[in-house]
Amino acid sequence: MDILVVHLGAGNHNPASSVKYKNLLKCALKQEGIIEASKILEKSELTNTGYGSSLNLLGNVECDVSFIESGKESRMGSLIGVDCAYPIKKALQTFDYIKEVYQCPDDTHDLTAPVMLNYQSVKGMIPRNQNELSSKQLVTKHQQRIYDLYKDVVLGGRVEELKHEITDTIGLIHITEDKTTLATSSGGNFFKLPGRIGCAGVLGAAIDFKRFNNFEISCMCSGNGEDIIRYKLAWEIVNNISQVPEDEYALYFKRLIGSMYCGFIVTIKSNSTSHLLYGHTTESFHFGFRVGENTRVILSHSEKQGDFTFGEYKLL
Repeated sequence: MDILVVHLGAGNHNPASSVKYKNLLKCALKQEGIIEASKILEKSELTNTGYGSSLNLLGNVECDVSFIESGKESRMGSLIGVDCAYPIKKALQTFDYIKEVYQCPDDTHDLTAPVMLNYQSVKGMIPRNQNELSSKQLVTKHQQRIYDLYKDVVLGGRVEELKHEITDTIGLIHITEDKTTLATSSGGNFFKLPGRIGCAGVLGAAIDFKRFNNFEISCMCSGNGEDIIRYKLAWEIVNNISQVPEDEYALYFKRLIGSMYCGFIVTIKSNSTSHLLYGHTTESFHFGFRVGENTRVILSHSEKQGDFTFGEYKLL
């Protein structure tokens, strides 16, 4: 079994870039693993993370990232305040390093490795590739232009005058026979307050995972980060979807997120089958999946602003 699911965020994607979005998803789905696929997404100017992220109020890139791995060994981690081109790879590297630091051959200490970290506080400890982009090199000309154009508007309190597309949090799920990995990263809102933590940095908000009996449920959420955090949306879904009859999925999700601005993807894996459910109240939600060698890309758009859009696919 080899299933890879990736999404570019729930939001308001520019229809003029649809071909670019489709090609980006296809390219990511060609990759073998989650790190390679995430690098494709994060280095693209089309996504709001890594290179080309939204800028905070001071004009800097400040990403949040989290991951969950479930297999023979399970772990999870969250990293906030990340200013590098590949936040997901950096998070995994950081927690690999932390694991080594906290390992003790005879297990004589009582120290517990952290689950959530501020990257700015530990970045000096983490081995760094000399070819990594600096914080300033992450800022594209397009994002700098937006910042320069609207900075005075925002500082003057006229936020309603802001006009730009919304792409939000990206996410990935990789399912194999012996391991399931989820990861998410985001640059957050344009002109966000420095230090603001979005849903990608909160475990149980943008991603969550649950295994019970013969089922595995993975969930990714994207959209209004504060709502997703407030409702622990991914946690809520993975802990309750098993109690919902299949013919009531759409009704359940409409009731759950109908008043929010967000989208979700859920994979439900059993011994013999795997399904994907998705939905969004945002104007658009772009994602794709690969099952073995077969790929499919979906550029989902709502028929009317605020409408709830729902769909499902059989993966296996």
